[in-house]
Amino acid sequence: MPYLINAFYHTQPGYYGPKGASIISAVLLSRLMAPGILTPEMTKPLGTLEYLNQVLVPEVGIRLISQDRGGISLDEAGEIMKDSVEFGMFVHEEIN
Repeated sequence: MPYLINAFYHTQPGYYGPKGASIISAVLLSRLMAPGILTPEMTKPLGTLEYLNQVLVPEVGIRLISQDRGGISLDEAGEIMKDSVEFGMFVHEEIN
């Protein structure tokens, strides 16, 4: 179980939280999966949704944080993303 919790934290886009992750995921779905740009062959060994959520959502989060912070390096943005996951989970929780 700790592995799943750890994996969940690593897929969160930092201070954007679950709500931001949901929005990013929806945009990626509409832009990449709906038109067939992202295919199962491209994402192996992960499924397309796993790849989208475990790889692309965090990557978009890093790039957005970099832009938010005036173009800081992706490494710095990655550190901010890791450090701000709890904040994002609290402030930007997903409400259904």
